[in-house]
Parts: sequence; C-alpha cells; structure tokens
Amino acid sequence: MSSNPLYERIKILCAKNDITVAALEKELGFSNSTIRKWGNDTSPSIDKIMKIAQRFDVSVDYLLGITPIEKPVDYVINDSDIISFQRAKQNMSPEDSERMMQMLRLAFYTAFLDEAKERDNG
Repeated sequence: MSSNPLYERIKILCAKNDITVAALEKELGFSNSTIRKWGNDTSPSIDKIMKIAQRFDVSVDYLLGITPIEKPVDYVINDSDIISFQRAKQNMSPEDSERMMQMLRLAFYTAFLDEAKERDNG
C-alpha cells in the first residue's frame, strides 16, 4: 500500500465492486478528480469519507487504514454467532474461557490453512 491508505483502499473497493473511481465520484456528487487528489497530499472532509464508507458498507477506520477489518462494528456486534459466543463466555470461568479461545484460534488457523492449501493445489 502506498503512503495514503485511504486512496489505496478506495481503489481496492472500487475494483472489488466493479466501479471506477471517476464513476464513484460522480455517483457521490464529488467533483471530478476529488478522490484521485487524495492520492497526493490533499485531505478529504469527514463527510466525504463517511459517504464512501456508507457506499461500500465499510468502516471509516478501515478506509483510513486504522484496521484491516472492513465491516463496521455494528455489523460484527449484531452477528448472532458473536452474540451466542458472548453469552456462553459470560457463563464460563476465566480458565474455561481461555481454553475455549485457544480452541477457537486453533480451529480458525486450521480452517484457513486448509483453505490456503486447497487454493494452492487447485
């Protein structure tokens, strides 16, 4: 990523959503080259950043390069699996909770490792 994560992430989101930066500017009512100027050293207003975040359903923190997680916190917090997990965790001892977290980490690691192997062999 270049020195400007905002501009780089907007380009990535545009590519993933099959839209050009120029088309995004037009769709959001921005002047021509507004977003492209952010690739240099100009800074956008928070209103413009929020419009882009809403358009792509990502968090402002993701756009700014603060987090690698695209989805806003509300999306994660309201996920039924996360809610069930949190309820179960509240009823556990700290030791049981830590063991559960270790098992989940191992399960995720294994699942993603298997997925990567399939991609490499596929």
